[in-house]
Amino acid sequence: MKKKSIIGIIAIVVIAVLAYFGYQTATKGNQASESTASSDKPVLKETTTGVSFPGSYKDDNGNLTGFDVEVMKAVADKMGYRVDFTTTSFDGLFGLLTSHKVDAVASSVAITDKRKEAYDFSTPYATFKYGVVTQSDSHLKSVDDLSNTTIAATVGSNQITVLKQFNPSTTIQTYDDREAAFSAVTNGQVNGYSNAKTILAAIIKQKGLDLKILDGEIGEENIAIAFNKGQDEALQKKLNKA
Repeated sequence: MKKKSIIGIIAIVVIAVLAYFGYQTATKGNQASESTASSDKPVLKETTTGVSFPGSYKDDNGNLTGFDVEVMKAVADKMGYRVDFTTTSFDGLFGLLTSHKVDAVASSVAITDKRKEAYDFSTPYATFKYGVVTQSDSHLKSVDDLSNTTIAATVGSNQITVLKQFNPSTTIQTYDDREAAFSAVTNGQVNGYSNAKTILAAIIKQKGLDLKILDGEIGEENIAIAFNKGQDEALQKKLNKA
């Protein structure tokens, strides 16, 4: 009987100790969770390319940065939000938006009449003047010399429409990203590549490319953040105010 009593006492003590530490662990876990939740800002889900220098790209340490990215971070901070970026190819940006996997697109998106039919836009944060880059020894001097040439453009970009409107005789060759388009120019696969002149100049300087920007522009458009049409008006207003 004495042996059984001792075993019973030990069992009770063990259960009590386990219960006490279990309670302490649970309490600390709940406190940590609540603290994290209370300190977290609401999340603004954005999509961008992450491969489009200087607007959206990764630095030497693999960190996402660039003009579009930094603008969005600054705006979100004023809104009291934090930004969660998802990267994809330019032609995949709007697919993520319409499928509601993100709240908005921030990737040097031009406001066009066609896009305004399907999406809402923020107040513009930049104006792009579109030009064409060619090899330095190209016989082309200005954008008025583009007749019967082959010009590169990225898939899904508005340069395709702008080029067609500017000079219908131009053949347009599309590429998945800017790097592929620039390579096509340097390798002589195309006569030139069209994008915003500020972007073209930045990439030529960054990579030390033996290329030139033709005189003149083929078009001009405003750049803004894109939202799903009629679905995020409150968020759009907050962002515009910021």
